[in-house]
Amino acid sequence: MLSVAKQPVDKSNKEERRISKVKINIMRNPQFAFWSGVMTLGRTTVVDDLPTAATNGRDEMYGRQFVSELDDKELAFVVLHETMHKVYRHLTIWRKLYDEDAWLANAACDYVINLELFDMDKANNVIAMPIKNGKRIGLLDESFRGMNSKQVFDILKQRKRKSKGEGGGEIGRA
Repeated sequence: MLSVAKQPVDKSNKEERRISKVKINIMRNPQFAFWSGVMTLGRTTVVDDLPTAATNGRDEMYGRQFVSELDDKELAFVVLHETMHKVYRHLTIWRKLYDEDAWLANAACDYVINLELFDMDKANNVIAMPIKNGKRIGLLDESFRGMNSKQVFDILKQRKRKSKGEGGGEIGRA
């Protein structure tokens, strides 16, 4: 009888495997399979020094700790969120907005994407906006419904000006 020694499981790439699993599940789902092609573009990496997730317009980066704290539906939401930044070519189309104020431009794009994702699966059957301590992680505001990123950017910019002039206040609701 042949004896096979058990190999220790390498847990260092646990988050990478979870992202791959989530992407495959999204690609197999008829409701979300449309995004499959874009999900396969670029590199997907998990890093230790990123608090959430990001894209450079092609590659996706995910924070290891962030991924470990999400359930599969929340991770699927985040994966699709980063995919939609790529689909909409936000870093190219809205380059002038990013050059003017990168934080506001990203927030504007996030508001648009998150509303669309929220509408795609209101029952949270496949994707769910991440929640931590009872609060949504991410930007979602119904007042931006039907707007594009430039329109949202202009509103956020106006709010920022008002809050600076009045000595405080929030730019948007999370």
